Amino acid sequence: MTSRQDLRKLALALHSLLDASAQKDYLLKIQIGVSTKTLVTDVVIAREVFERLRQAAVGDPSVLAELCRDYIAEARSTIVQLQKALARGKAEELRERAHYLKGSSLMIGARSLAQCCATLEQMGRDSDLRDAELVLAQTMAALKAVEEELTREVGPVALPAEGSAA
Repeated sequence: MTSRQDLRKLALALHSLLDASAQKDYLLKIQIGVSTKTLVTDVVIAREVFERLRQAAVGDPSVLAELCRDYIAEARSTIVQLQKALARGKAEELRERAHYLKGSSLMIGARSLAQCCATLEQMGRDSDLRDAELVLAQTMAALKAVEEELTREVGPVALPAEGSAA
């Protein structure tokens, strides 16, 4: 089994493959909520990002499955943390957890999910949680779509086992 450290190295390697100026431009657009055809589309997983992950794991396809499983498990856990933060009215906690999920979602190419997280992050930063429940519902729907897409791309091994800590 591949260690979490190996998965982090893979993610960092992928991150370094991306053009730095394109990363900054994309992240800036995400942070300010710009929605353009090239930024937010009906595509659940950005093909170019996911193909880079697939290529990086070409020697061992189980690495890609494990990366997807770990991402989904962390995303599900983070969604629960976002729900708790919102229920308690903890804007800073909501901002921090949304920022975390945004970053990991960008690494796997889940741009629509990252966009939802960017919106939640800004709401937390502004301490304005009036519409956060609606955005959180959209975030949950986006995660479900990512899970379905990863299952199509990688197979059922992309999802954590039922009853696991996720």
